Amino acid sequence: MGGEHRAIRKIKRISITFTDGNVEHQGTSSDFSFTGLFIRTRKPFPPGTKLNMILEIDKDKDLLITGTVMRATKTRVVDFKNGMGVKISSITEEYKDFLKDLFVNK
Repeated sequence: MGGEHRAIRKIKRISITFTDGNVEHQGTSSDFSFTGLFIRTRKPFPPGTKLNMILEIDKDKDLLITGTVMRATKTRVVDFKNGMGVKISSITEEYKDFLKDLFVNK
């Protein structure tokens, strides 16, 4: 059998602010899993970059997450999925609760 392990993902578009500690950008997080997420952005950071992220769950609640860029995609095609895949560094209880809610409320 073999093959690479694929995490179960849930697609939901949520605004996110992300920074490498020097430059801050806005984007849209889209594919969530228990180990990472994808950020749609025209300004991806290169793989290996450590990020601090603020996920805007709703108007009264933000979720802080840290992670490392695993892959980045940037093309000139506007409709293409430009952005970066980020592996979460430390899975907090708040992030677990957010995901449980996300996966249950389809």
